[in-house]
Amino acid sequence: MKNSYPQRMVFWGVLSLVCAIGLGIAAQQWWAQVSREPYAFYGTVLNKPRPLPAFTLEGTEGYAIDNRHLQGHWTFLFMGFTHCASICPVTMAELAKMAHLMAQQPNLSRPAVVMITLDPKRDSLVRMKDYVQSFDPQFLGARGSEEETHNLARFLGIAFTQVNSQVQKQANDYSIEHSGAIMLLNPRGELVAFFTPPHHADKLVNDYQHLVK
Repeated sequence: MKNSYPQRMVFWGVLSLVCAIGLGIAAQQWWAQVSREPYAFYGTVLNKPRPLPAFTLEGTEGYAIDNRHLQGHWTFLFMGFTHCASICPVTMAELAKMAHLMAQQPNLSRPAVVMITLDPKRDSLVRMKDYVQSFDPQFLGARGSEEETHNLARFLGIAFTQVNSQVQKQANDYSIEHSGAIMLLNPRGELVAFFTPPHHADKLVNDYQHLVK
């Protein structure tokens, strides 16, 4: 009877150790299973990258934005216009949040963010620059001819149409209805993914991290 207490202590100690080892093995197996599960992309990733058609746009920083300019880095591309009341400011704000989150990760290469206007009649380069840089000083704006704009939008699947105001007083008193998709281009200037609203900055960052690996 004198040795019963030490024996019980040894028994419970061994039992605790066995349980701890068992839990550790179970946790390792769970983590291995989770690690093997494929990442679920928030956006739509193309099976094969699509090269953009040849184009040349005026850029807000004084140089042309064309196919060559899009090479060597990743690019988030959005088509909108500065008089937009809803889709554009919301989308640009999420892109700005995305850029801020990426800036906090020094090992993550920061992509370019370019907004191309769907309204070259009213969006001058000065107006475009003021608009995009109100969201982030490093954002770029671009504008092209109506033909170039339509061709690029058609390739990217951006639907848009001019809507005249019911109380139109001037020729430029109109709005534009358009889709709010964001495009992602790889360092070869090819379309690799797109994201449809509603946009979430953290999800854009997560998808980007997995695509650039």
